[in-house]
Amino acid sequence: MINSIKLNQNKIVPLNKTTSRQRQVNDVLWRVLFLNLVVAAAKIITGLLTASISILADGFHSAMDASSNVIGLIGSTIASRPPDHDHPYGHQKYETFATLGIGLLLLLTSWNVLQSVIERFLQGGAPQVTILSFGVMIVTILFNWLVVVYEKREGKRLNSGLLLADAAHTKSDIFVSLSVLVSLAAVKLGWLWIDAAVALIIVVVIGHTGIKIVRHASEVLADSAVIDTAQVENIVLAINGVESCHKIRSRGSAQAVHLDLHIQVDGQIPLEKAHLLGHIAQDQLMEALDVADVLVHVEPV
Repeated sequence: MINSIKLNQNKIVPLNKTTSRQRQVNDVLWRVLFLNLVVAAAKIITGLLTASISILADGFHSAMDASSNVIGLIGSTIASRPPDHDHPYGHQKYETFATLGIGLLLLLTSWNVLQSVIERFLQGGAPQVTILSFGVMIVTILFNWLVVVYEKREGKRLNSGLLLADAAHTKSDIFVSLSVLVSLAAVKLGWLWIDAAVALIIVVVIGHTGIKIVRHASEVLADSAVIDTAQVENIVLAINGVESCHKIRSRGSAQAVHLDLHIQVDGQIPLEKAHLLGHIAQDQLMEALDVADVLVHVEPV
């Protein structure tokens, strides 16, 4: 007889714990959204006052960061919904969709910056350099750095790929702002070509970050394996009575991993004992691995 069992449903992450986590993620995103709006407004106003195209472009770039925060808030809010009839595994992948959106925004940003670089090489030109432009750029860079440190720390604490992706996005913005700052200094010294050269390096940095985020989000959406099968085998085969295990599969995001596997036991033992071995296997896997749910299929041999 083959017995398929799904055990210890109560060991799935409690709904109130998941809801609390999503609420904390949203709180972080709201704070970051506010700071990004302040930074964007400061750059855009300064760019208009000084007729600096580079600062103005960087301001619109920061405004794009705010739009990524909005995407993150929408994705995180939907992801916090509990499992239902149509979504028995929950809604966590909506957060991954939001992460994918941030990665695509990064790629779009890199393309926009690249166009500006090409235009600068072909047409030349230089921004006006004032004390105001230097001051605003330095202050906004410090603001962005604080956002990166804060968002990265909270992303690790809450195990949120969305926050970590947004932190990487904001970090790339610092490099963009630094390129503007360097270009201002270069213009002041008469080295006009440095502006476009530094910006070209930034294009590579932003594009590389965007590709990494898109690749990671795509792997989650494609249900790529997230747990080493050897690690699962070591845990299960250490249980007295389990003779082998196979068909080990894992999928999901970091905060909602689902694991299923087949274990083989002596076909002569009572069904109740085989069922108990399935319980033990699931309990030990839930305890040793950071997973939301484990499905154990028991086979006699």
